[in-house]
Amino acid sequence: MSKRPNITKMLSDLVAKRLTSQNNYWAAEVNFDKNTQQNRRVDFVGFKPLTPDYVVAPTSVELGCFTCYEVKSCIEDYNSGNGLTFYGDKNYLVCTDELANELKNSLIVWPHNLSGVLCPTKNWKQLRLKIDLSGSKVYRIRPASEMLWEICQSHDYDRNGIYQYSEAEK
Repeated sequence: MSKRPNITKMLSDLVAKRLTSQNNYWAAEVNFDKNTQQNRRVDFVGFKPLTPDYVVAPTSVELGCFTCYEVKSCIEDYNSGNGLTFYGDKNYLVCTDELANELKNSLIVWPHNLSGVLCPTKNWKQLRLKIDLSGSKVYRIRPASEMLWEICQSHDYDRNGIYQYSEAEK
């Protein structure tokens, strides 16, 4: 039996943990350009408004930071043609150490807007930056209003208005 679904679940849970602790708003399985030929889905999108000195200003949303995460459990998953959609100000590939090393050693051409590769720590308690690709600045091309709307559309709320993270069950 393949360990791939279990690895994907564990990596996804680490991304959810990271987003919960670092961002104010986030969602899993965020669709862009839905019902069009350009339909793309990002595994996780997080948003943190810019609030210098903890003051919310009219520009807090537009100058905020959107972070996209794509989870890949193996080389076949990476090469599948699905995913690797990065629309954020920061964009991360999340994978195992083994896959990160395999990709690095194969001298692949990284997506132009990739900020880095995150891998789990040895005890699988959190993600750490394994490969830093942030040398060139990435500028998102989608407006903040669209990004936030798609995050809202992807949220899964129960009747009490509590966000239900259901990625692990998929």
